[in-house]
Amino acid sequence: MSADLMQDINGLIGIWQPRKTYHIGPSYLDDLKRFLQEKLATPRSFFSGKKTAIEFVDGKGMDIGVKRKVGQTVEAVGIVMKRDLATLADLKLLMEQVNLAEKEYQEMFLVLMGTLTADMEGKLGAFLANKSPPAKITVVKK
Repeated sequence: MSADLMQDINGLIGIWQPRKTYHIGPSYLDDLKRFLQEKLATPRSFFSGKKTAIEFVDGKGMDIGVKRKVGQTVEAVGIVMKRDLATLADLKLLMEQVNLAEKEYQEMFLVLMGTLTADMEGKLGAFLANKSPPAKITVVKK
């Protein structure tokens, strides 16, 4: 479905380093979005022969939605970023956000930054494993 876009975004999130240390979470999200826009705006290949269009969407549960149209194929991936997953309240908020986002995006990335307790990580893993039907959700720790 969106395997190419998933692979591209996975690689970009893996190499992304915030431009500076921010004091609030939304600044990290803006930094990541700018990075993805810059990297995905460049053509995939000079010889590909297919026109590529990238669209970034905000809202509907996810923090960043990326849609890429190559030829007649539309790929869509959602990105949810969570800074500091240390309490049950943090986890519940993240779970609600994931449930909303997966209605629009069947493939998503959860980017976890800052404090992440082992207990909350285990509970998040159980939540993701027990989803029905399971969406393709990749967890990335930064």
